[in-house]
Amino acid sequence: MRNGLYSVEFHTVHGTGCGVIYAIDGKVRGGNSAFAFIGSYSGLDDDILVKVSTQRHNQDPNFKPLFGVDRVTLTLKGTMADDIVELQGDAMQLPGVSFRAMLIRLCD
Repeated sequence: MRNGLYSVEFHTVHGTGCGVIYAIDGKVRGGNSAFAFIGSYSGLDDDILVKVSTQRHNQDPNFKPLFGVDRVTLTLKGTMADDIVELQGDAMQLPGVSFRAMLIRLCD
């Protein structure tokens, strides 16, 4: 995965969400209106591994967690083509619930 700012759209059977991620030198940081995303990545192009955890920063009950709990750790695998990263995996806390994400690189 190349260093830079990415928009992210993610999906589970429970719904969808979006946010931003900044990837730099093996670390990912980002979030959306209710959750921070903190983690790491390794690999380039055909073999990307990402481990990211969520942490709620906005207590507004109108922002529902996608997995039903505020803190999850996702383990994801995927690929990058041009400026698009496609990932899939699941949460350690809810194995078997598939998670898909598409990241689009916006800038360095």
